Amino acid sequence: MTTIDQNPEQLNALAQEVIRVSGLDVTCTRDCEVLSEELRAFDGRFAVSISTLRRFFGLIPKHGKYSTNTLNTLSRYVGHASYRAWRQSTHPPLNHLPADIPEPSAQRVRNKSPQGWSTQEAQAQLERFVERFGDPKNFHLTTHEFRRLKDAVFTIYQRGTLDMGLWMDVAAHPHLLRFVMEQFPPLDFLATFGQTMLESYTEQATSAGEVLFAQSLKAAGLVAQDAPWAHTLLALPKVEPLNPLIHPLVQSRQIGIALLAESEGHGLNTRGQSAVDLALEGLRNEHTLWPRWANQSCYFAFNLADWAIMSGEQSVVQAISENIQQFKNSQDWYNRDSDMDTILNLRQVWNWIELGEKENASSVLEQLDWMAFESMETRTLSLWYHSALWVLNHVPSQICEANIKQAAAVTHYHGLKRRILDIVARHSS
Repeated sequence: MTTIDQNPEQLNALAQEVIRVSGLDVTCTRDCEVLSEELRAFDGRFAVSISTLRRFFGLIPKHGKYSTNTLNTLSRYVGHASYRAWRQSTHPPLNHLPADIPEPSAQRVRNKSPQGWSTQEAQAQLERFVERFGDPKNFHLTTHEFRRLKDAVFTIYQRGTLDMGLWMDVAAHPHLLRFVMEQFPPLDFLATFGQTMLESYTEQATSAGEVLFAQSLKAAGLVAQDAPWAHTLLALPKVEPLNPLIHPLVQSRQIGIALLAESEGHGLNTRGQSAVDLALEGLRNEHTLWPRWANQSCYFAFNLADWAIMSGEQSVVQAISENIQQFKNSQDWYNRDSDMDTILNLRQVWNWIELGEKENASSVLEQLDWMAFESMETRTLSLWYHSALWVLNHVPSQICEANIKQAAAVTHYHGLKRRILDIVARHSS
């Protein structure tokens, strides 16, 4: 394999930067297993084996030099185009990109996976989106343009970084700000750059639906970070009756948080109905309340599921399971989305676990193609995925626990980790 000059001090500095970015202190083989999976999720084109990582972090003796592929992969993970670029730079890459970045190749555009794009290409696409659609009169996206934007945003989220200067360019156009935030909320990053994105959106929010979206998303991030309920509930508005004019996904997040709050002894001031009552009403009457949106997806159940599992409210879990299954049975195979299928199946795995049907849960879990999965909340959902592997004895508990800790370290969602581990303990006893 091709090699380049490798200074031991620089290699050690790169190792420390990888530790900083991953949030994982690599001290044993299990840490290398988790980091290898994280690198594969970061860019599936260039994997780094567990044995190579063990050598790189000094857990076993090193023989010879590291391949260029290994060093480039680790350098890209920490934010540089290559190992050579990392060596030449003593500071992070410049915020503003050159104007002559080429379009991604046709093959990359056709490729479903945004992993075919570099961070620079993705940022360039977002810049072009702002330039082309900055005038609200010209904001008419084609399906192809939406997919390109989606791939660009997903690539940026997958890398776990966002150029704040670029985001301010987006935020300067309220119609683009609302579109990007509502279509691609930074669900994995509400403890980091997602806070800035959410603050920008909140400042522009005017309608009841926009305000509820902003407030409930902020509250969800606080719960995930393990903020005290007294602090979290200040961010959450009074729970109102279900509103046919507000998207069910937005309302289900608020009701889910209220459901968890009630289960942990912090009831909200609702207008006559408990969170359980509202959840069941929405699940049973989704098509009547939101006929337009309910025909597209089972939004209400989809966004309520994890909150119901954490609350342990089995009547709601049962209704969610039935709702998801009915939707899946009615889907047109031609228009199915594999990533959405993965999320719905993972929700069903946990529904079955909570309802005591571990055999059904195990069967569904075996069908998940996790390594091909891409989402705005891949890191958050990985907490649920590895916990399910643990409960159902698909993978040794030590490996699952290491993966859970790593995902919590990257997201800073220690409150979510704590609650999920409590569920694991309950179902493993």
